[in-house]
Amino acid sequence: MNILTINALPSGGAAYAALRLHVALMAHGHRGTFVCTDPVLPGCLPLNYTSPGGAPLMSSLFRYWDSLTTPDSRTEAACELFSDMSTVLFSCAVSDDAIAQADIVHLHWAQGVLLSPKLFPQLCGKKIVWTFHDMNPFTGGCHYHVSCRRYDQQCGECPMLVTPSSNDLSAQSHRLKRELYPHLDLALASPSAWLAKLASNSSLFAGQPVAVIPNAHDIKLFSPRDRQALREEYDVPQDEFVVLAGMESLDNPRKNIECVIEAMEIFAETYPEIPFELVMFGGGGVLSASFCIRHVGSVESDTLADWYNMADVFVHPSKLDNLSNTLCEAQCCGTPVIAFDTGGSAEAFQDGVTGFISELSPEALARTINKMFMSDRPRMRVAAREFASRRFCEESVAQQYSRVYEEHAGTGGRRQSHGSLEEVLVANVMDSLFKVMVATGAYCEIAVQPSCAKGGKRGGGMEESGAYPEDSRRGCIIRPEASASSGTWIGAMLQKVLSLRKCE
Repeated sequence: MNILTINALPSGGAAYAALRLHVALMAHGHRGTFVCTDPVLPGCLPLNYTSPGGAPLMSSLFRYWDSLTTPDSRTEAACELFSDMSTVLFSCAVSDDAIAQADIVHLHWAQGVLLSPKLFPQLCGKKIVWTFHDMNPFTGGCHYHVSCRRYDQQCGECPMLVTPSSNDLSAQSHRLKRELYPHLDLALASPSAWLAKLASNSSLFAGQPVAVIPNAHDIKLFSPRDRQALREEYDVPQDEFVVLAGMESLDNPRKNIECVIEAMEIFAETYPEIPFELVMFGGGGVLSASFCIRHVGSVESDTLADWYNMADVFVHPSKLDNLSNTLCEAQCCGTPVIAFDTGGSAEAFQDGVTGFISELSPEALARTINKMFMSDRPRMRVAAREFASRRFCEESVAQQYSRVYEEHAGTGGRRQSHGSLEEVLVANVMDSLFKVMVATGAYCEIAVQPSCAKGGKRGGGMEESGAYPEDSRRGCIIRPEASASSGTWIGAMLQKVLSLRKCE
């Protein structure tokens, strides 16, 4: 089959999972293309037209989304992001032909791009498999929340928002999803049974089946290595009990890295006879404690595999997660793990065999870390590798998704006609641009691709070039003056966009 994989961002956990799956599917005999926004990953295609020296497309959206919540509300919710249905992807650089030739369109983390007035209509009528990497597809905006379940009915009075109300952004986004999702012919998937159950119980996907398929991992890259040699190379004492913890950003409140620090403080005081070292990886602020912490920063995959191998245990303290890549990678390297029974974390390992579940407190975590120290770790290392290489290997995951593709391709279409779809999408993108400008205090640059070109041909070759054309008959760049008021240049932008659309 020809699989078109779409992920909004070129980095992050969802991007990593989507790209690993793409590689696995190609090795399994499928054909396909991976697309994302700039900066585009090597070998992938751009979703958006890029401007030389311009900021990444999604950067302004994230600044806007960040303004909708407060640090306290994000910490309380154990959620680092609330995102409404805003988009600044007016024109999509993926050609009509590329989408038409795809047997399956596989969506992953699609926030900020799905409702593009160009992309969304292209997806209507296509067979789509959507893998959920967090809760956002079925909520009014939160990507995780430890307690709120308003999305089971309808959102509103959102506890994350600065200005909650019965008709706040969460309620508006939830209604828009309810209106637009029926236009898409969807089959759903999730890496964890926990997230699949939440989706099936939500009002937006009530009763719909959700296939549970774990993320694929490179079990050749993440594999057992010579631990003794690595400890010599990295100057890690052979007799130390090495506790490893880390994530993409140590500042992420949902990932709860402070709990590991507190637990190790208790561990050091309670078990002073045990020589240990806490190693942490990831970006963000360097954390301190009464003992020395080795902070290795953001590391490449090969170096990370070294640290997994040197560690005696990998600790994943997240308050809420889907199916953490790090839990899976550590076990692929033969390293036993510890995690809380929150979200889908406990599904990533076998309690008592390849790791331990801890109660959600620093005191309980300290006890569980000592339990790991006292355990038969060589046996657990063997079990962890066997479990992970069987469950997370690329071939197994590709086979499972291939079955989902075949089943969905064999079903009849059952979606609504387009109706007033274009009007809704254009209104949303215009509203999005205005909200982004007002919230960030900055003007935006947007590439507009008309649906006709000089000579009456559709597309005008922009899909192939990926550049901003200066010919107004083929497209335009709208660059308002920095001093212009939002109302002034939004009006000018609307006039320009509408004039371009007259050629249809």
